[in-house]
Amino acid sequence: MVFRFLPVFLIFATALSWPSLTSAQMSSLNYKIEWDTVNAGGGDSSSSSSYLLRDTINGNALGGTSSASYQLNAGYRAGVNDQLITFELFAENPSISVDATALAGTTVTVTSSSGFAVGDFAAVVQDVGASQVAAIGKITSTSGTSITFDRLTNGGVAPVIDGTNDKVFLLSGTSAPLGSLNSAAVATELIGFNVSADVDNGYTIQAMSDGDLRDGSNVIAGVTDGTVSAGSAEYGGRSSDTTVSGSTFGSQDTAFTTSFQPVVSKTGHQFEDRDFVTLKASDTSSTPSGTYSQALTFVVSGNY
Repeated sequence: MVFRFLPVFLIFATALSWPSLTSAQMSSLNYKIEWDTVNAGGGDSSSSSSYLLRDTINGNALGGTSSASYQLNAGYRAGVNDQLITFELFAENPSISVDATALAGTTVTVTSSSGFAVGDFAAVVQDVGASQVAAIGKITSTSGTSITFDRLTNGGVAPVIDGTNDKVFLLSGTSAPLGSLNSAAVATELIGFNVSADVDNGYTIQAMSDGDLRDGSNVIAGVTDGTVSAGSAEYGGRSSDTTVSGSTFGSQDTAFTTSFQPVVSKTGHQFEDRDFVTLKASDTSSTPSGTYSQALTFVVSGNY
């Protein structure tokens, strides 16, 4: 078994949104009033783990009017929309992983839960490697030998954990080291997304690279046949969103390019919607040794 190189992906994430309406506001050097009205009573916000309510008593001149070019929502609370899109990105941390032996519902039995905490995101992976099956979730509780998630999101097929080459990986950070590769196996690395989008038509995540996976003049080519295979010098990624349109990431291993390609696309309003991309790489016995790297950029935007 010959180890050839250590690819490292640097990841950049950006959230973009373009509101479709124009608003008038009063401002000075230090302050800005986006809208004003005369009211009495009410609370700034009431909330639970899943909802946020803003309420006002006795608003004046309430209601909505519109024309071909403008829309007016009158009243103190009418303009409140704190944030259209939130975008969290988490790369698999191979240094914090644990063997998994069973999965029942959203609780996975592990050899140890050390290194994992409530609120962390993590990936449950069946048969780590080229044909692995994965799911991601947010941890709600841990014990000595179990980790429980709020829910597990997979790529259309749920992992079946039997203790043979099954693991739980912490998702954290913005680099994705694939480790030392060899021609007998395919190395994998997950990049997870958590998106909330208060957008009528949903959102899209797109990905692009800054060039080939490379070490100086030595290059690992992007996959061209739809499958990253052991013994071939190639790499690419595959999305858990099997219905994404505009690219082949949802149906096969696909090369990253210097142009943006969609890797996730959803319709309608979304609250903590989750997906992931699995990076895959392999080499040949003749691949020059070195440290191969590439920068990947992921951008989320509303579907307006």
